[in-house]
Amino acid sequence: MKRILAIILCLSMLFLCACGAKKTDKELAESCIDKSVEELYELIGKPESSDYAPSCLGDGEDGMLFYDGFIVYTYREGDTETVYDVE
Repeated sequence: MKRILAIILCLSMLFLCACGAKKTDKELAESCIDKSVEELYELIGKPESSDYAPSCLGDGEDGMLFYDGFIVYTYREGDTETVYDVE
């Protein structure tokens, strides 16, 4: 009886581990804050659309990258673009 109970518990644990929650695209995007936008693209791909405007914080541009269900905000200056927020 103890052996059967132990086997059932082990199988239950395996099932729970195998069905663990995967990170959503938004959570992956949040992990890219203060990193290059290229890292974001490697994790979740290119956005559905984007929009850029001159930044009032510097010489570069502020970007909004539109994904399904969330927006990634970036700052682009020269050849570098950095993720600074996800909403």
